[in-house]
Amino acid sequence: MNGLGTSIAGSAARAARAIAVAATLGLLLLAAGTAADVSLRYLFATPIPGFIDVAALAGAVLLSACMPWVVACRGNIAVEFVGDHFGGATARHLGRFGAAVTAAFFAVMAWQFARYAVDMWQTREAMAVLRWPVWPWWSAVAVFIALAALAGFATLVTPPEAAS
Repeated sequence: MNGLGTSIAGSAARAARAIAVAATLGLLLLAAGTAADVSLRYLFATPIPGFIDVAALAGAVLLSACMPWVVACRGNIAVEFVGDHFGGATARHLGRFGAAVTAAFFAVMAWQFARYAVDMWQTREAMAVLRWPVWPWWSAVAVFIALAALAGFATLVTPPEAAS
């Protein structure tokens, strides 16, 4: 791959990492909110109104926001013993095959989440307690999963040593 392509892949990986760091901080806040909600339920029989609505959807958004970084840094599970056994060319081909399958998997997931978000919009689905629409949350999930698919496609053309 040329220097420009590696540079773009590196910039995308850095952006994905920044998003993942922010999402991880969001997950920590969500955990603290859950602890507060449980404590209020236990001590005063008064939960945080609507917290359960927000927690479920925020969890989905925050976890999906971590996926582009996982894919960009090749943090997904890979079984490499076959490639290691047969040597360099086989390992490279199997690595590309794995990257292609990962990218395709996330592309299909993004498409399904986008379809789901559109369905939630068309049916005006809302949270049970707060009555906020849920489609924006699922749209965000679809965007982050689509970014993971793009990261997967980038790993197809970026050698592993250039991605780090």
